[in-house]
Amino acid sequence: MAILIGCSGSTGSSLLKTILNRHSQLFAGPEAGLFAFPQVYDNWEDCKYQLLSTIKTDAWQMRKGMALVQPAFGWEDIALAQLIQKTTSFPHFVDAFFAHPLQQKNKQIWVAKTPANAIGMGAFLQHFPTGKVIQTIRNPYDTIASLMARGMNAYQATAYYVFNTAAATANYQHQRYYHLKYEDLVAQPEETLVQLFAFLELPFEPEILIPKHEKRAEPTAMKGWKHEETAEVKASSIGRFQALAEADKALIYSAFSAFSISENYQKKWQLPFTSGKELCTVLAYNYVEGDVKKHHILLKKYLWKDRLSRVKHGFWWQFFDYVGTLKGGGIF
Repeated sequence: MAILIGCSGSTGSSLLKTILNRHSQLFAGPEAGLFAFPQVYDNWEDCKYQLLSTIKTDAWQMRKGMALVQPAFGWEDIALAQLIQKTTSFPHFVDAFFAHPLQQKNKQIWVAKTPANAIGMGAFLQHFPTGKVIQTIRNPYDTIASLMARGMNAYQATAYYVFNTAAATANYQHQRYYHLKYEDLVAQPEETLVQLFAFLELPFEPEILIPKHEKRAEPTAMKGWKHEETAEVKASSIGRFQALAEADKALIYSAFSAFSISENYQKKWQLPFTSGKELCTVLAYNYVEGDVKKHHILLKKYLWKDRLSRVKHGFWWQFFDYVGTLKGGGIF
């Protein structure tokens, strides 16, 4: 078995990964982006030489290349290049890639966590017949508030949340899919994890909830976070949105009501949900209609800023075929 975690950022996936990595059977390493590029399954021979540098996503996050040469994985440049060269398929490469850290750390099952994995969940479930996927979810307004604290504007944070959540939630009826609520994890951690491990068909080990110092190359906290992911599990981030100024809350309500995934990207990724309102319905969160008209000019400005940024970073096709639209004004 293998485990894939994909989601929107700021939904508790880093906290969950840290907890899972304490389990005696699980290795949950740093974010590598292995599963954020679904094209590798059908075009391995063309894609494999681009893995470390030029391979690109075609989703919301602008991701280029996989971060595979990290201390936790134990691979050196030359050995990794040789492995890529000799493997005959992407699943073959993945199995060989993770065999090394699993052996080094005396673990049996790998966990791959990256928010951008959301777009690769469907392909993963198809090509890894014993693999299981976990989507962490969180109140959308709290999530957007947290993403804004990390430096995003209201449009960027909303679009990131809606696209990644829609991509992951597209698999919600699959028997090997599980969604875990951040609110449950921090309020009732043991009960929530017992249920998760029942889905994973693994024994729950209570000691995974005990915080401990972990020497890691990657950071354990990001800008805007209230807690380090290695610290004690706390519920103080629940209701973060409510602590904002009324003007900020009104803008987030508007952005969440206005944004939807474009028709082309809906078809490209076969997404049954394309808006915040639809996601609130299926994930059982309250939805509040915002005053789109009041904030439409500002949101359109943010949209074009993001669109041009994509061109600047080499994702030129998104100038013509952009990921999102705004209610009442399209993309223009």
